[in-house]
Amino acid sequence: MANHLRNLFITANFGGVPIPKIMIDGGATINLLPHRMLSKMGRTERDLIPTRLTVTNFAGGITKTHGILDVDVIVGSKKLKIAFFVVDTTSTTYNALLGRDWIHQSLCVPSTLHQ
Repeated sequence: MANHLRNLFITANFGGVPIPKIMIDGGATINLLPHRMLSKMGRTERDLIPTRLTVTNFAGGITKTHGILDVDVIVGSKKLKIAFFVVDTTSTTYNALLGRDWIHQSLCVPSTLHQ
């Protein structure tokens, strides 16, 4: 009965690297990338664009970002350059989070109904 409560996960290509467990979150304003994913994508801190932005999570906790990483993201046949805010996180179930920024740029309508 609660299948509609599951998160929506996809697999996408990030700069030539296939990445599973990408969560689509229409409630997220920005796109997030856990810091641990940098090395898996062949990137380092030197690839980040500096920023002083902090991110507030759903529980009200504040996290400082390491910077912004521009990544060519391919989902299906659609390729977009997406800005990810890189953050330290140890308790995520996803390898990246695509929020409203990506949803609007890709002109998609994500739905957990079709999982």
